[in-house]
Amino acid sequence: MAITKSQFLILDANILIDFLKCDRTIIKLISTNVGQVYLATPVLDEISEINESDCAELGILLVEPGLDQVMLAAEKRGSLSFQDNLCLILAKSFSWTCVTNDKPLRQMCESEGVTPI
Repeated sequence: MAITKSQFLILDANILIDFLKCDRTIIKLISTNVGQVYLATPVLDEISEINESDCAELGILLVEPGLDQVMLAAEKRGSLSFQDNLCLILAKSFSWTCVTNDKPLRQMCESEGVTPI
């Protein structure tokens, strides 16, 4: 799949943690050269390796989900966590690409018509 600069990407916690452990500048390169990177605030809350100012520095825009999205994410979907479910819901709502290395989330994205990478 070819990625164009005009894409919008939402990260799940697993891939963000992997990028941070490997080389956090990868995130800045992605936001500069591939597309705008979004992170749901509840996902940020579960990650101790990064904070709001780090997100701004790396080009990550924080997105605050609406109450309806939070309520929908709270409904159990297979083995997805609340945060993974929220990433799926936001990606589907805004036609964003979901960046994840989590197999259940990738499968759910594909079944819901959301592009995973």
